[in-house]
Amino acid sequence: MIKSRKRKGKQSKKEITEKERKTVELANIAWSKTLKEFYYPPLNDPHYVFDYTHLEGFYIDPEHRWQITMNLANTPLLKDDQEYIDYFYIISLHEVSHYQVIPYDGLTHAKLLRAAMVHVNQNYAPIVVNIFADLIIDTKLHQRYSNLIEWEMAETYKHITSKRPISNFSKFLFRAYEKMWKKDVIGDNKLKEMDTLADRVTKIILKNFEDESTWKKKVSQVARSLKNLIQDTFTLIGTGGILDKNKEKRKSPGGAFLEIPKDVLEIMDNPLENKNADKLKESNEDDLRQKSEEFAKDIPYSEFGGPARQAGILIEGSELATWYRGLAKNLIEIRIFEEKPGGQLPVYPEVWRIGDRIEELDIVQSLLNSPILIPNITTRKWAYKEGPGHFIEQQIPDLLIVLDSSGSMGWNYTSRSVRGKGPYHTALVAAFASLHYATSKGAKFSIINFSNRADICQWTYDYKKAEKVLLRYQGGGTFLPIKEIADQCNKAEKKSLVFIITDFGIYNWSKAKKIMIDLAQKGHKIVGFFIGSTKIPKDKFKTLLDKVTFYGIGNPKDLISLVIKEVQKYYL
Repeated sequence: MIKSRKRKGKQSKKEITEKERKTVELANIAWSKTLKEFYYPPLNDPHYVFDYTHLEGFYIDPEHRWQITMNLANTPLLKDDQEYIDYFYIISLHEVSHYQVIPYDGLTHAKLLRAAMVHVNQNYAPIVVNIFADLIIDTKLHQRYSNLIEWEMAETYKHITSKRPISNFSKFLFRAYEKMWKKDVIGDNKLKEMDTLADRVTKIILKNFEDESTWKKKVSQVARSLKNLIQDTFTLIGTGGILDKNKEKRKSPGGAFLEIPKDVLEIMDNPLENKNADKLKESNEDDLRQKSEEFAKDIPYSEFGGPARQAGILIEGSELATWYRGLAKNLIEIRIFEEKPGGQLPVYPEVWRIGDRIEELDIVQSLLNSPILIPNITTRKWAYKEGPGHFIEQQIPDLLIVLDSSGSMGWNYTSRSVRGKGPYHTALVAAFASLHYATSKGAKFSIINFSNRADICQWTYDYKKAEKVLLRYQGGGTFLPIKEIADQCNKAEKKSLVFIITDFGIYNWSKAKKIMIDLAQKGHKIVGFFIGSTKIPKDKFKTLLDKVTFYGIGNPKDLISLVIKEVQKYYL
């Protein structure tokens, strides 16, 4: 049942009036038209309220499973039912466009937020993205419903200015729409005070207007242009800050509280709100995880967490683990082959003699040799030899990752250069790439993070447990935990694939070589990644290289498309 509300989150006991009930019916008609226009997107009907203390007309209400809430309390006074339907229709088209056009989903939203943060802080970035999205959306709507959207804007302007003074920010918004549409809709000379800024912003947006690949660059340019206006309009305050009577307090996704002019709330709803379709979906953790990993690719750690969190795609575990997961995605492919015999091939005919198997006698070859079959003289058979073998790919075995976190493997993941991040960063990329390839193949895995001591994650299918151990950098000495490696191999349910990720600074190689050879002879496959080197010193390892495989990894780029092939020779 629809009820009036005294304030967000608390219902009054008073039922809605007949006039309010009629307004809901008209809003429902407009909403149905909107869904039809967008070919019935998977959006639930709005949660209708009459909250006379809440200025936003549309917002996502976390109390109702992140459902769209439509507040009908502050609807302008219009002439007749059709005008109410038209008003709600153009408003609904605008709101649904946020989920269907821009920013559409969490990944796009995160990319746009990051672009805005080049010039404004994380508390102001959502304002820039929402302004940019509003101007894109309403200009697209203007191309189809020019009369309707111009009428709605004029009614909104008249409704707002009848109650309170209009802020410079709102003057900019209305004038920017007029510039985008190349038409003076409002006819108020006060809006022309914002001509210079409106011209600059709309010129940025209108250039290659339909090219969505330009959105990130444009958002960054708009953020630079609007930085001063935004800082002058939206004041950062504490939780107990005193508000101007023409402003209200809202919390930014960046964590701070801001004062927002009431006229801005009525024009564009909450400019800090996250509006993308992923916020309205349930049970989409896998989709959000994939989007957060995609966003992490090729961006510095310092630019990852804020936008990903605000866009709602960072939902699980450590953001550092998610970032490394994204960097490592699809870098390593592990393929295990077994060589099978190719069978016998006929090579040349030879004499068939009495005593040979009768099945070996080739009648055709014998008659071609002589029309008279004389055993031991004209009879023929084929001589055979073994043909070349062929490789059969096997399921990868369980994976043991042995990661060196000693002092020589320095780590500074916040650095913006590859060299500055240190060898441990490269080692982590290799480890995460290996771990998640094994995860995708359903293999079990174990982790040994070693320096002065061995930090062990026992055999598991839970990659989150493994990631925690991988990220525990120790920074001590470099002693390969060969006993622990042997113990984990012995605990494995089947023969293991052992990845050792280190540099050449290990102190106990002599003892390690012997145990490695022993493990290899027992059927375990050992692969070493040596960080910081593109060549493996064969003289240092000698006979060990006959039993194990070593790769030199100069930088993370060396991991791209690396295929690790281990061959079990069944037939030689």
